[in-house]
Amino acid sequence: MKTILHITSSARADSSYSTNLGKEIIDRIRKKYGSISVITWDLVDTPPPLYTHEMVQGFYTPVDTPNYRSIKSLAYANDLIERINAADMLVISTPMHNFGISAHLKAWIDQLVRFGVTYTYDGTGNRVGLIADKDVYLAIASGGMQSSSPVQDYIADYLAAVFRTYVGITKIQTYRIEGTVFPNFSPDYNAILADFPH
Repeated sequence: MKTILHITSSARADSSYSTNLGKEIIDRIRKKYGSISVITWDLVDTPPPLYTHEMVQGFYTPVDTPNYRSIKSLAYANDLIERINAADMLVISTPMHNFGISAHLKAWIDQLVRFGVTYTYDGTGNRVGLIADKDVYLAIASGGMQSSSPVQDYIADYLAAVFRTYVGITKIQTYRIEGTVFPNFSPDYNAILADFPH
């Protein structure tokens, strides 16, 4: 049975377009694989901690240090890694906030990326991801029409760069809902997910 970790980061709860797009993606995964296990991680209900001095010290403590797992400031980050390792696929839902991801998701990423845990360096100085590759689906919602806007969309490229460079996950697909602020807006999920692999 496939395990899907659905990470949501919108303060709009059940009315969130990004969250609902993530659910639609999961429905299509279910149709493809049959029985699946879905674990939802709401970053608004359980916000990731922001960096502290103690946390940064913990992040740069070598992983082979005795009692490394018992460092209190790393509790959230260690749990995060365990959840990702246990999942076969990730569905990450985020709204666009001021051309970027939600603050909750940014804090989550800051807990995710860790030298010696999610990435290391090879003999020539190149970063090498340490997490097993898996499918990641990005569900992005924006009030405006970013696809036809002269303003660059930073979200998908940023998230893909983080996962490929600092984690080792390369199988990333992006789906978007745009124009959510327009009157009488209603998303056409079949059109948005028309190229979803069957």
